[in-house]
Amino acid sequence: MADATSAPLQPVSPLTRWRDRFSALAPAILLAESPVAQVIVRTTDVTAIAQLDLPAACQVRRADDESAIWLGPDEWLLCRPGVTGHDYLAEVASRLTDATGVYLMDATGQRTRLLLGGPFATTILAHGCAIDLHPQSFGPDEAAQTLLAQAGIILHRNGTGDEETDPQFAVFVRSSFADYLAHWLVDASVEYVTSPESARS
Repeated sequence: MADATSAPLQPVSPLTRWRDRFSALAPAILLAESPVAQVIVRTTDVTAIAQLDLPAACQVRRADDESAIWLGPDEWLLCRPGVTGHDYLAEVASRLTDATGVYLMDATGQRTRLLLGGPFATTILAHGCAIDLHPQSFGPDEAAQTLLAQAGIILHRNGTGDEETDPQFAVFVRSSFADYLAHWLVDASVEYVTSPESARS
């Protein structure tokens, strides 16, 4: 009888096949997929909000390797790299004591995260995003749900790089739109990459 056991399935990132095309844009454009475990939190309980240190409206909170992003009046997205969604969900739940009416969901499979940087990052986003991304209008602790090339995204600054000369952004896009957005970003970047040879220098 054949052995029915098999190795556990490994998650496949939505944009794995784009890795080489993203790398070819450097150094003019720094673009990479950077998947993270994600947990949706829905609550109005002030104790839970305090225990999870959830940010105010349209804000992002970063501490250690975790980011918390405001999505709505009673909804947040927590994310962290280097951990499975299942384990992260359990870790978030363990922080809640004496809190009631809290809904937690592992949302890791819903969206993937792209990191966009380099001197042309803001310009490329401006091609397809209507919000003002100047640091005075969209600061390091602000987050927005908006459209980029007609795809719904969650956007915030990633907290690295110089805000004026080397802005860095984190872009969350639903997995079903990830391939479309990757194609758009690469296409929008082409004019800033003079040649494949200079892009790799």
